[in-house]
Amino acid sequence: MASEVETFLGIDVGGGSIKASLIDRNGKLYQEEVEPINRLATNQEFLNHLKSLVNKFPDTVKKIGVGTPGPIDFDSGIIIHSSNLSNLSNFPIVAEISRITNKQVMFNNDANCAALGEYHFGNSKGINNLIVIALGTGLGCGWIYQGSIYNGFRGNGMEAGHTTIVKDGAVCGCGNKGCAESYFSTRGLVNRYKEQTGKSISNAKEFFKLIEENDIEAKRILSYAVEVLAELVRNLIHTVNPEKIVFVGGLTRSYSIYEVELKRKLKEIVFPVLWDNLIMEKGIEIAGAYGAASLCF
Repeated sequence: MASEVETFLGIDVGGGSIKASLIDRNGKLYQEEVEPINRLATNQEFLNHLKSLVNKFPDTVKKIGVGTPGPIDFDSGIIIHSSNLSNLSNFPIVAEISRITNKQVMFNNDANCAALGEYHFGNSKGINNLIVIALGTGLGCGWIYQGSIYNGFRGNGMEAGHTTIVKDGAVCGCGNKGCAESYFSTRGLVNRYKEQTGKSISNAKEFFKLIEENDIEAKRILSYAVEVLAELVRNLIHTVNPEKIVFVGGLTRSYSIYEVELKRKLKEIVFPVLWDNLIMEKGIEIAGAYGAASLCF
């Protein structure tokens, strides 16, 4: 059936896997695949994973869109580096996927793709000033302005997760201190818990289970992380005055645990005229790959 209509392949590169979805312009899903990857993968190992993934899809794909963590070189189609995939260096992802598939490849930051996915297929259709904050392994941000993605120079605009919120704070995966990502992200929560307790946990699911079990240290870490997130969101609201902010990503599965505190804090620190006219909500679970595919439209 996929061969009867124009279909587009969206590839979403994450910290622990690469996900791909084959969809049409209306967001109808025809095929979906996931390729686990090692976060320490070299350029060659990462390329092998990409080959394995794209070879699972039919050759009738019209175009391919790919979203990856940054920093990227938007014009050259290169992943310069990634704090989530620390051994990647100047990987020419557009050229390599084009070579493997002989298809045109569109490229952007993964958080930008998440924003496009919400704009095209979520509850934010028609919202022309939309910020999407991706809360997952890291903390990404995408901004739809006047109906188009804001890329910045060479595709690295809106790296809000790597703005400093805590002066001389915790070391982030990017190498700097005090980034929002080093507090409100899976890696941030897990690292702060180990730092404070000496105990290792593997993922966000384990962390929020501790919250539900009333673990005092986990609750303290989450409370501070919410403060950090609130300051980040406040800065975004006061800078670009969005109509709507949507949260997506794995950490939003526990959104109900921190939603009330986040909104209470924001109401205290955001200009009332901006807060009272803002819509802020959890997004529906749209695969980042959908947004990557929409780069092709």
